[in-house]
Amino acid sequence: MKDYIINNKKGILFVIGGLILLIIMIIIHNISYKKELLVNSLEMFETQISEPETVRILSEEELLEIFLVDNKDTIEFLANTFKIDFEILIEKLKNDYENINLLNSENIEYTLLEYLYTLEDNEKYLFDNTITKCQDDKDYMVALIKYFTNIYDGVDFSIAAAIAQIESNYTASSMLNKNNIFGGMSNGSLIKYKNIEYGILSYIKLLNDGYFINGLNTVESIGRIYNPTYNSNGEKIAKPSWVTKVNNALEEFVNIDTTIDLNTVKSLKNK
Repeated sequence: MKDYIINNKKGILFVIGGLILLIIMIIIHNISYKKELLVNSLEMFETQISEPETVRILSEEELLEIFLVDNKDTIEFLANTFKIDFEILIEKLKNDYENINLLNSENIEYTLLEYLYTLEDNEKYLFDNTITKCQDDKDYMVALIKYFTNIYDGVDFSIAAAIAQIESNYTASSMLNKNNIFGGMSNGSLIKYKNIEYGILSYIKLLNDGYFINGLNTVESIGRIYNPTYNSNGEKIAKPSWVTKVNNALEEFVNIDTTIDLNTVKSLKNK
C-alpha cells in the first residue's frame, strides 16, 4: 500500500485537491444560496411593512363621537351660555346631528348656536332662565363681542363694541345686573338676559339679523332704527348726538385685532 501511494502520489494529491475544491465550491454555493434567501426575505418584509393594512372606514357614529370629543370645550361653553345641561345637549346633538348637518358644517359655532336657539324655542323646559348677574369686567365683555362677531362675521366688531361703550360703558350696574350692555328695550324696560354671555350673544345676533344682513352697516344707517329722530323735513334719521358719540367711541376699537380663540375668552372671565 505504501509503495502504491508513493508511486501514485501525484494522482492521489490531484484527487484530494479536486475533492477539497469541490467541497469549497459546495460551501460557497450554500452561502450564496442562503444569502439570496435572506435578501429575498428582507425584501418581502420591507414590502409588507411599507404597505399598510387596509384602513377601516369609520362609521358615522364613530365620527360623531370623535367630533363631540374634539369640540367639547365649545359645546360646553355654549351649553353654559344657554344654561342647558351639557350632557343633555350632547344627547340632543347625537339625536339631531344629521338634521343640522353637524359633521359637515363649515362654521361649527354658528351651527351649534342656531340649533340651540331652535331647541330653546321648542323645548323651553330644558333651559334655566334664572338671572346670573354679571361680575365681569370690560375686557371679558369685549372679548365676547370679538368671539361672537367672529361667528356672525357679517357684524362689524368695532361698531358693535362702540355702541355698547356709549350705551353702558361696560360698567353701568343698572344694565349689567340685567346682562344688557347695549340698551335693548322691551315694553319700556331693559331686556333681562340670563347671563352676560347670553346677553352679548343676543346683542350680536340682533345686529346680525336686524341690521347688517339687511345692509344697515354704518353708524348712521343703524342709528335710524337703533336711535332714531326726525329732521326739519320730517325725515327719519339717526339721532345726531348718538352718531357723534358712537363715532368717537369707534376710535378705541377700529385698530384692535379681532382674532380670538375660546381659551382666551374663558381666561378673562371673572379676572
